[in-house]
Amino acid sequence: MARNLREVIAAVAAERRAKVAAAYRQKLIALKKKRQLEEAKRVLELDSNLIAIAVIITALPIIAALGWMLTALALGRR
Repeated sequence: MARNLREVIAAVAAERRAKVAAAYRQKLIALKKKRQLEEAKRVLELDSNLIAIAVIITALPIIAALGWMLTALALGRR
């Protein structure tokens, strides 16, 4: 009887340890996924900022050229 009781106690303890380990693993997986999502958000934000900068860099010379053309047209008609 004592041997069976020890085996039962050991089995319960092992089962408890396995449940704790599984819960800890799930927590680590959730943290990893959260970090990956945060990193993806940062990358997307950086990409959108780079696109905005590229658009501004491209648009400014065009706007300046149009301004000079309109000024030349306005002065040429006098």
